[in-house]
Amino acid sequence: MLKRIVMFGLLAVALASAKTYSFTISEPAQAGAAQLKPGEYRLKLNDAQVALIDMNGRQIDVVATVEQSDIKFDQTSITTTDVDGVHRILSIQLHGTNNKVVFSEAGQP
Repeated sequence: MLKRIVMFGLLAVALASAKTYSFTISEPAQAGAAQLKPGEYRLKLNDAQVALIDMNGRQIDVVATVEQSDIKFDQTSITTTDVDGVHRILSIQLHGTNNKVVFSEAGQP
């Protein structure tokens, strides 16, 4: 019985520490060196580690950093730019936090 309680507690801590945010892109876009297809994605943030997960559950490796802002964001929003015909995601502001995930250009740290 104690073993089950400990396992449940560890699972709860693991789930609580990794936060997940959803976003949708309507056209192909590049996040760092990763090419994303249109669709729904989840961004999983665990401390300073970032993972993108597509709608099929496939994890997409990206190089990104987490920056702190002075304000708390009201919603999850994406900042993009178009460079030489390529739709590039520069950053994603995360709802309810002051965290902004910034993607490295072409995957460079």
